[in-house]
Amino acid sequence: MLKRTCIPFTRSLVRLQRFRYSFSTVASQESQTSDAVPDSINDLSKPVHVRLPNRSPFMKSMFLGTVDTELLTFPESLNREEQSRLTKHTQQVKEGLKHGGTEASFNSLELLGLQGPLEYAGKQFTETELAYISELMSEDRAKALVTLEHNTIVKIISQHGTDALKEEYLRKMCSGEVTAASALYEVTSSRQTMFGTVANLDFANQKWTLHGTKVLLRNDTRDPDLLLVVASTKNMSQMNKEDGTVAVFLVDAHTDGVKISHAGIGSKGLSRVTVDFNHVEVPESSLIGTESGGAEILMKFLSAARVQSSVVRVSLLKKILNSLTDFCINTKTSTGEMMDIEIVREQLARMASVIYAAESMIYMTTSLMDDFDSQDVEMEAAITKVFSADNLLKFATLPLQLLGPQALAAASPFEALFDDAMKLFTGDESLDSVNFFIALTGLQYAGMQSYETIKKDRNPAMYPSHVLSKLFEKTSIESPKKFANLEQFFHPSLDPAALWIELSIVRLKLATECVLSRHGIEVVDRHIELGRLAQIAGHIYAMVATASRASRSYCIGLRHADQEVHLANMLCRETSEKVRLLAIELEKGPYITSDDDYNVVARNLFREKRYFFEHPITKNF
Repeated sequence: MLKRTCIPFTRSLVRLQRFRYSFSTVASQESQTSDAVPDSINDLSKPVHVRLPNRSPFMKSMFLGTVDTELLTFPESLNREEQSRLTKHTQQVKEGLKHGGTEASFNSLELLGLQGPLEYAGKQFTETELAYISELMSEDRAKALVTLEHNTIVKIISQHGTDALKEEYLRKMCSGEVTAASALYEVTSSRQTMFGTVANLDFANQKWTLHGTKVLLRNDTRDPDLLLVVASTKNMSQMNKEDGTVAVFLVDAHTDGVKISHAGIGSKGLSRVTVDFNHVEVPESSLIGTESGGAEILMKFLSAARVQSSVVRVSLLKKILNSLTDFCINTKTSTGEMMDIEIVREQLARMASVIYAAESMIYMTTSLMDDFDSQDVEMEAAITKVFSADNLLKFATLPLQLLGPQALAAASPFEALFDDAMKLFTGDESLDSVNFFIALTGLQYAGMQSYETIKKDRNPAMYPSHVLSKLFEKTSIESPKKFANLEQFFHPSLDPAALWIELSIVRLKLATECVLSRHGIEVVDRHIELGRLAQIAGHIYAMVATASRASRSYCIGLRHADQEVHLANMLCRETSEKVRLLAIELEKGPYITSDDDYNVVARNLFREKRYFFEHPITKNF
C-alpha cells in the first residue's frame, strides 16, 4: 500500500521539478489574486508553449495491448503564467459577452483570432486554452461552432500556409474582417479520384483550377468569405503507393466560378450550403502545405475541429442536466418529491457521469495536442466526438422520458435545448463513418506491428507449433490476465478502476487479433464488427480519462474529489462489462451472433424493394 501511494506522489514531484511551475489544465473557478497577471504582461510578451518530443500513439497502441504509462497521469498542460493569462482573459470574455449583442461581442473580444499568431494580432492560444474559452462561448452554440471552425483554419494557415497567404489573410481573419469555413464533404463520390472535387495545376500560369461541388452545414446567416477546400490532384490510375492524392487550398468565396446556394433543413436556422466550383482559378500561393501533404493537414484540421465541437456539446449537456436538476428539486408528484424517485436519480446520475467522462476526454486530448510535438491524436479526437455526440442525442430526449409532453411546451426551456441538440448532432460527417475510421486506424496500426502473428493465425497448417502454443495460452477474452499492474499509476482508492481498465485493454488486444485472423484485409467490409471494435476503444478511452482525472483530483485535494473517485469506479465497472460483452461477440463471429441473420433479412428487403411481410390478420384460405 505504501509503495502504491508513494509512486504517484514521487512522479508528481518529478513533474513539478521538470516544469517548475505546474498548474491545473482547466482554469480554477476560485479567486486567484496572488496569480494575477501584471498589467505589463500583454499578448506580445506571451511565450511559446513548450512541447516535448512526440510519443507513440496512446489509443492505437492499446490495440496491441500496450500502454504508455507516462500518459496515464492526467495532464497539467498550463504552467502558472499561462494559467494566470487564461484566467484574466476569461474574465474579459465573460464581461464582454454579458454586455452587448453577441455578434458585436465576438468581434470586439477578438474571439476570431484566438489561435492566430501574435504578429498578426492573434492570441496564440493552445487547444486547451481554446477549449476553456469555448465553454464561455457555448451560450450561443451556433456562433461558437462558427468561431471554433474559423480559429482552427487560422491555426492551419499559420502552421502550413505560404508567406504570401499569411500576409494577405491572417490579420484580416484575426480581426474578424473576413470569416472562413471548411468545405470538405461531398454528396457523391468518384471512382477515378479520392474526392469528386479535382484540382489541376496549369504550369504556364502557375495557377490551380478547381472543379467540383462541396456540401457543408451552417447555422449562420452570413456566408463565409474564405473556404478551406480539399481536392484530389491525381487520378487513381496514376497513383503510386507513396503518392499523395489530396491537396488543401484556401479559396476566396468571391472568386469567379464559386457559387454558394442554401437549402433549409429540419432544425430551425440550420441550412445545407452547396458550394459549386466551376473552373475556379486559384493562385499557387493559396495551396496550404504541399501538393502531396493534404491528407496530413486534413487530419490535423479534423482532429482539432472534432475536439472543439465536443466542448460545445458537453456544455449543452451540462445545461440540460442543470435544468432537469432544478426542475426535479422544485417539482412535487402525487407520491412526494420528484427528486426522490429512484429512476429519476439514476438517469441524472448517469448523465452526470457521462459529462464527467466527456470533459475528461476533451482535456486529455487537447493536452496531448499541446504538450507533444506532432503527436498522433487522430483516434483520440475521433473517439471524443463520437462519445459526446452519441450521448448528446441520448440524453437530449431524457426530459421527454421523465416529464412527458410538457417537456416540449412553449414555456419549457427543454424545447430550445432539444432543438439545439439536434443541430449539434447533425454534423457534416456521420458517426458511423467516424466509428469505421477509429476501428480501421487501430487495426492498421496493430496489423503493421503484428503481421507475423496474424500470418501464422491465418495459415495454421504451415505453422503447427504456433497453433499448439495458442492452445496453451493462459489469457482469453472471457478470463484475461493482467499485464502491467496499472493500479500503481493511480491513487489506491482507484484500484478497482485500474483493474477493469487493464482487463479491458487485454480484451481489446485479443479481439483485434481475432478479427484480423478471421478476415484479413477483408475486414474493411465487416462493418458490424468494426463498429464493435470502435465501441470498445471508445469505452477504454473514457475509462482511462475518467480514472486519471479522479486520481489527480484526489491527490491534490480538489473539492468533491471523493465523489469523483466514487464516480470513476462506478463508470469503469459498468463500462468494463460492456467491453466484455462486445469482445465476446467479436470472438463468436458473424454466424454464432445474429450478424449474418440480419444480412439475410436485409437482402430479402432489397430484393422485394419494400417491407414484404404479410399483414398479421391476412388469411391464406
